[in-house]
Amino acid sequence: MRVSVRGRFVSSSPQTQTARRARVTALIATHAISSQEELGSLLADEGYHVTQATLSRDLVAIGAHKRVDDAGHQVYEVDVATATDTSIPSAATEATLGRLVGELLIRAESAGNIAVLHTPPGAAQFLAGHLDRQTSLGIVGCVAGDDTIIIVMRASTDADELCTTLLRMADQRRGS
Repeated sequence: MRVSVRGRFVSSSPQTQTARRARVTALIATHAISSQEELGSLLADEGYHVTQATLSRDLVAIGAHKRVDDAGHQVYEVDVATATDTSIPSAATEATLGRLVGELLIRAESAGNIAVLHTPPGAAQFLAGHLDRQTSLGIVGCVAGDDTIIIVMRASTDADELCTTLLRMADQRRGS
């Protein structure tokens, strides 16, 4: 991924195979991508320049396949439960995350651009792993101890929104 710093672009992800494949997985999960050319273009926009052969190997390694979407177009899909490359982080589904938050979240509060979550002893790393892989929450990264998770967000409003979302998920789960 590329970010602008003082008018120039710098990479915020390493140019490693693991980072690239994680990004391919995330792009497929968030975009309707119908060709390797389209995927390659999206990767190039983020600073990953790969050959078609490399991209093809990446798609095989992450277990990507084509399916027909609701509009009748063929698009790539990755079934993270059966991905053949275990180094690729899987995206937690909202239902799975809702269940985990409902069972494990004791307290959530924000402090600036940081969200602090409290769990029962021994549960923080497990929940943090699922949160880290959830691409839709805008999390920069998580650090977990035994019963506390520190989550870095881009802005204080993002941290507030994350805490509100997680508390709402926990309340909905507890109510069912």
